[in-house]
Amino acid sequence: MTPSFNKGDYIQRTIESVLRQRRDELEIEYFVFDNFSSDNTPKILEKFSSLSDVNVIQQKDSGQFDAINQGWTKGTGEIFAWLNADDVYIETVLWDVADFFNKNPDVMVIYGESVYLDDKDKVLKSVTNIRDYSRQHLLSHDFITQPSTFIRRQVFEQVGPLTGKYRYVFDWDYWIRIAQKYDFVRVPFLISGYRITGTNLTSTGKSKRLKEMIALVWNYGGIIHLMYFVLRLLRKYLFGVSEIPNI
Repeated sequence: MTPSFNKGDYIQRTIESVLRQRRDELEIEYFVFDNFSSDNTPKILEKFSSLSDVNVIQQKDSGQFDAINQGWTKGTGEIFAWLNADDVYIETVLWDVADFFNKNPDVMVIYGESVYLDDKDKVLKSVTNIRDYSRQHLLSHDFITQPSTFIRRQVFEQVGPLTGKYRYVFDWDYWIRIAQKYDFVRVPFLISGYRITGTNLTSTGKSKRLKEMIALVWNYGGIIHLMYFVLRLLRKYLFGVSEIPNI
């Protein structure tokens, strides 16, 4: 599903990246929840509203987490994911995702590779922050890229909905909550394009996002993991390393 609000410059490419995944062996149920956008988003969504596998719903929500929860609650499929309204899926990768889940029935959650895109779809660099899964490391390092993550319905039913406690790191919070019940599996293929526009939450959060990250690490990991988190930030600062590319 896709939570949408005033992303008219990108949302058509987002939707089309989902629709390109169509094939006879793969059933897609796609929800777009738009929070009454005031830009050209409604006109773009109108183009897709008549398609049988696209469900465009305009209604108020309390933020991205709320729209995602609503979409997943309405969903009838077995594999859940969300794709923000400025990100894209790569080629026909959903078939690879479905095939992996079919061949590995005991796997509940997967995440894969991603690349950063600019506003013209140019690949800026690979997302190098992604790491092999470790439940302990997840308490101090969000190494899971959200648009490259997929969960089984059972996970949503057991873990429950995303929380509105955080605005900038609600996805990381959800990964930690999932990890308390299920192990993630990293898959070795490229799944998504993560767009850096200067207006998304990752780019605009800055000090507010940092405060949320510190609060989250303290809440789940305590002083030890907070120390790991701070040391990692210091190393990046001292060596001038920035994961997110400049645009």
